[in-house]
Amino acid sequence: MHSTAIELGRHLGPLRRSLLRATREAAQLPDIPDSHIEVMRALVAEPYMSPGSLAAHLNLARSTVSNLIKAMVDAKLVERSVSSDDMRGAALTASPKALHLLAEYDAVSSQVLSDALDELTPEGRRALSAATSALADLTTILAHRPS
Repeated sequence: MHSTAIELGRHLGPLRRSLLRATREAAQLPDIPDSHIEVMRALVAEPYMSPGSLAAHLNLARSTVSNLIKAMVDAKLVERSVSSDDMRGAALTASPKALHLLAEYDAVSSQVLSDALDELTPEGRRALSAATSALADLTTILAHRPS
């Protein structure tokens, strides 16, 4: 096993949680779970997704997505309507509230990251800049692995 894999695995979760916490604190944003943010991002990228399509897109079990959708509809973050393709199916969209919160999270998150990057050495900033395309490629590779 690569030592890089071990180190990357140890750092990704804490990095993501630290960024969310710092973002929330910087702008007094609500404590929205990371999974809800992922759903909102998916629905912004592809509005009117069915729950099954959303589950496939996020590589999650349909029951997990069903629970997320219920919670997010209750929180007014997702709107559920009848699918125009199949009157029995559901079409999911991010609500105006979700769009507003996501835009705010993204703006504040970018600023928080930018400020943190300024505290790194120039070598550290260059290394992270060079790693961003590799991280995107790694995300794609892992997303296409069979469940």
